[in-house]
Amino acid sequence: MFKLLRFYSLASFLAVLATALLVGLFYRQVAIQGIMTLAERNNLALARTALSSVKPELIDYLNRVAQPGFARASHASLPPELAVAIGKLMQDNTVARIKIYNQLGMVAFSTKTAQIGTDQRENPGFITAINGRVADTLIYHDTFNSLDAETEEDNLMQTYIPIRASPTDPVQGVFEIYADVNDLVRQIEHTEFTVMAGTLLILTALYAVLLLVVRRARNLIDSQNQTIRERTQTLEILSARMLQNEESSKKKIATELHEGLAQTLSAIKLNLENNRQRIDADDTIGQSMAAIIPMLQNAIEDVRTIATELRPSSIDDLGLLPAINSLCHNFQQRHPGILITQDISLQEKDIPAPLKVILYRIVMLALDDIASHTTSDQVRIALRRDGQALTLLADDAPSAPAGLPETTLIQIDPHQESRFAKMLELTTLSGGSFAAARPAAGRILLRAAWNS
Repeated sequence: MFKLLRFYSLASFLAVLATALLVGLFYRQVAIQGIMTLAERNNLALARTALSSVKPELIDYLNRVAQPGFARASHASLPPELAVAIGKLMQDNTVARIKIYNQLGMVAFSTKTAQIGTDQRENPGFITAINGRVADTLIYHDTFNSLDAETEEDNLMQTYIPIRASPTDPVQGVFEIYADVNDLVRQIEHTEFTVMAGTLLILTALYAVLLLVVRRARNLIDSQNQTIRERTQTLEILSARMLQNEESSKKKIATELHEGLAQTLSAIKLNLENNRQRIDADDTIGQSMAAIIPMLQNAIEDVRTIATELRPSSIDDLGLLPAINSLCHNFQQRHPGILITQDISLQEKDIPAPLKVILYRIVMLALDDIASHTTSDQVRIALRRDGQALTLLADDAPSAPAGLPETTLIQIDPHQESRFAKMLELTTLSGGSFAAARPAAGRILLRAAWNS
């Protein structure tokens, strides 16, 4: 049985965790983008403010270190004006490091002196800036800085700024400034934790409310299912009683017809036959009696046929299997061109008594349906037990060339075919299931089954 509450509680719990995680990741991404934008603007403002007054000295310095073979030691010092400007820039607590690159990608100056003279021409940030665009990247604490090929000890924002004498002049070098964003990162992490905790708390409250709703819904569904089961059980009992009452009524009428009207007509016929010799002298009366006697005989046969169709006495006197055998014999007499094959692997004691009349009537209806709607010259009636199910099959099996492959059955909805209505009704009201199928070759297969 499907456990609605268990399935929903587990699925929604996982959904809550996943949603909280996604919200945290989304906020982190947005916050990182905000840090980069803010730090880039701040670095640009700082660099432009500090270097605007010493731009001629910076350009002159870059021209001096633009030679491929400049010596690291001889160029480690900056012009006084430039050194003062960079010193003022380093007084800002957010500035952690400064580097200056020449056009060839060599580090001409760095506040970290060990980096002076290193070749950074393959540095993606330098490449972007030397082509006239500002580049920036955020490096986290204890992570590898792929631009500088080293591990950083702080959370840093690297910004590469192109240096040119005027906006229309070519780029003569690159100015790199490292901004310390430790405070921003800690603030972002704290806010991220707060957002995730708040989101998780809100989703947990929603989860609890929905869990209560689902539990209430499950109780309502269980209650409705119980009501449906009780009503179904009641309907099954009423259906069985209705069938019993119907069969009892038919049996009573059949008995009255067979034992009452048929016997009365037989007595009248016998009396007329006994008195016929005494009134033969009167030709008119004799001719009338000669015409009445066959009519009485036909009436007697009709009454007995009606009584048999209402309730065949052979089922009560001999059992179902002889009754089916007699039914098939009578059917073949009416339809001499159709051969009936019986495949019955049960004994009389194996068939539940309440189902005997139902089985008999379904076989009778199936034979009439096949005779009316198919052109088959063979009919197979099978009655067997498949596991715990009692199964009745009626199959028209037309003559076919040897080796003809069996085709796939096409299922038929018995509710849509009026010809199967009575068989469906009898099977369903007696607690069974009815199905019909048609092979592509045009045959018909009827199946009724009861679990017992």
